[in-house]
Amino acid sequence: MGPIDEATIRGLLTSGQISIDTLVWTTDMASWVPLQQSSLGAGLPTPPSAVPSYPMPAQGNPNAKDRVIYVLLAIFLGEFGIHNFFAGFTNRAITQLILCLVGIPIAALMTCGVGLLLYVPLKIWAIIEACTVTKDANGVNFK
Repeated sequence: MGPIDEATIRGLLTSGQISIDTLVWTTDMASWVPLQQSSLGAGLPTPPSAVPSYPMPAQGNPNAKDRVIYVLLAIFLGEFGIHNFFAGFTNRAITQLILCLVGIPIAALMTCGVGLLLYVPLKIWAIIEACTVTKDANGVNFK
């Protein structure tokens, strides 16, 4: 369209109807060029970038499981493998559950010291997983 004066170009640029990359032409030009490279664009203010200058938060996977919940489950119920059920590591969780359910009756029949020998390794195993596991069984990072 045209002819258009500088004030109209400013208005179109401000409203977003054109951009600094819109092709323009005047009688003294050999071909169409982007507005920002023309004499028309020389005095125009550059509109703000469409990309914000501050970092946007990562959207992440909406199906991702919460790492805080995983860690809390590992700390408080880790000897039962509950945290691994939560993350989808079913085989590992069943192994921990069986070891715990077999170990509790044995510990009850023995002295407290022997019972701790069965309980402590399961708890340490769970705490190590709480510190090192960052993805669920499907390979999705925790949020």
